Amino acid sequence: MRFSIDWRKRLPILKWLPHYSLSKLQNDFIAGVTVGLMVIPQGLAYASIAELPPQYGLYSSFMGGFVYCLFGSSKDITQGPTAIMSLMVASHSAEYKFSKHDYAIALSFLCGLIWLLMGFLSLGFIVRIMPLPVISAFTSSAAITIAGGQVKNLLGLSDIPREFFPCMTKIFSNIGETNHWDLILSLICIVLLELLRFMRPVELPSEYYDSPPTGLQKVSRKFLWIVCTARNALIVFASGLVALAFYRKSLTPFTLTGKVEEGLPDFEFPHLKSHNKNTTISTLGMISDIGTGFIIIPIIGFVEDIVIAQAFARKNHYEVDATQELISIGVANIANSFVSGYPITGSFSRTAVNASSGVATQFGGVFTGCVVLLALSVLTPFFKYIPKASLSSIIIMAILRMVDFRIVKRIWRTSRIDLVTFFVTFFACFYQLDVGILCGVVVAMVVFLYRRLVPEVEIQGEINGRCHFKLLGGLTYVGVDYLTSKVREKALVDNGPTVVIFDCSTMFECDFTVTEGLVQLYFECRDREIKLIFYSVRKDVKEMLLNAGLPDDLFKSELNGELCGLLNT
Repeated sequence: MRFSIDWRKRLPILKWLPHYSLSKLQNDFIAGVTVGLMVIPQGLAYASIAELPPQYGLYSSFMGGFVYCLFGSSKDITQGPTAIMSLMVASHSAEYKFSKHDYAIALSFLCGLIWLLMGFLSLGFIVRIMPLPVISAFTSSAAITIAGGQVKNLLGLSDIPREFFPCMTKIFSNIGETNHWDLILSLICIVLLELLRFMRPVELPSEYYDSPPTGLQKVSRKFLWIVCTARNALIVFASGLVALAFYRKSLTPFTLTGKVEEGLPDFEFPHLKSHNKNTTISTLGMISDIGTGFIIIPIIGFVEDIVIAQAFARKNHYEVDATQELISIGVANIANSFVSGYPITGSFSRTAVNASSGVATQFGGVFTGCVVLLALSVLTPFFKYIPKASLSSIIIMAILRMVDFRIVKRIWRTSRIDLVTFFVTFFACFYQLDVGILCGVVVAMVVFLYRRLVPEVEIQGEINGRCHFKLLGGLTYVGVDYLTSKVREKALVDNGPTVVIFDCSTMFECDFTVTEGLVQLYFECRDREIKLIFYSVRKDVKEMLLNAGLPDDLFKSELNGELCGLLNT
């Protein structure tokens, strides 16, 4: 068998690079720098969610842009650290106090290999096992958990556990130890962040203006847009200056980020071993410790990435390749581990800013990466003065918008049984994210099987010696017993009908158990001298039933005269 690779498909840069122009370069530069100003404070903040030193958030923020430029299929998406992935990393590495950064880096490398393998095997369909109620419940629960974990920094409290309920209990019991300077700074940051969000101008079509905007109006609107878009960076910069001013007067009223390792990370093969005190943990030992994380993190990371990519592809009228997204996220995470980064995926907030900034191609991510590298080279001495309260304010204002309880009302109106899946996932995730997702998927599968156990069958009942059954969907092994029991209940009784008719026009699937069940039903009907008829049967289903032993004369392809007479009431 000859193996070949379509390089234009696997390296999307080969498609758009020949058509690259100076105007596209300008658009990519503006968008890339704008996203870069956004990702710097987010990277510092998300590192705290992952319970890693701040520099690891920045180490994870630049390699994705470089790699995605080569392998990505969406011009809008930006890859880097996200709040949910940071929380997943914390849940699988934070308990290893002396070596959690080793576990985080190993997660990036090994999950990258898993994503890459999934891409080569075209396993993008795996995400379909997670229905929307599970995804929505997980996202909302994770957002509340993240926000709850940041409250300690808003109040200036320390020694607070990571788990949600112990965290809330400890915060309420220690509320009297609140650092009022941190609390005041947090409130100011939150108010300013929300104010700048509302002030961000929206571009309206020209027909909404009485006259074309003047040059000054265009410049002022663009300036306001830049200020509002870069609000996170401005808040962090301003709060850092305030803390620095106090520090120079030998005052430290705020809880500061602390020393951040200066300079760029070393580019080296990730250490897949960890040293915990006097013990060396092997690669297999780390894999055993991480456990289900190697299942959950790749699925969650891919769901985040592909949902964002498809949403912006629909909005901007182009297509994304799910398999290529798996490959790109896999290569990005492998490369990310070489610079001490932890797992990354697509970011919704930064992708939205990237798209609204007018990005033209995936090359915008290169400029974003360069901005982060510049910050690592020049600004790291300043980062230690950034108050934790300002970073936590940014996280909370961003993450709470991920909580969506409106979906509960929509589920109630359409499919109430799916509320069971939603709430089981939602509450179980507060205990542990992995447990919550697995519980949600299991409940969703149970609901799915329950629906198939009771196939929808329209029963006309006995009329003039005939009983008519219409299958309103597929019939599989889990539902055949229900169907045959209904036939026995309605037709195989004393003084029952002499003809049993199955309308199979909507029966689109079948399996071995179904064929055996229907063959058994045929013999029971024959023993009672009851005529059994199947009509409008799909060709593939009919072939399976014939191969199972049903006579050909049971099948009617259309409503011929004989069958019309039988059905006529």
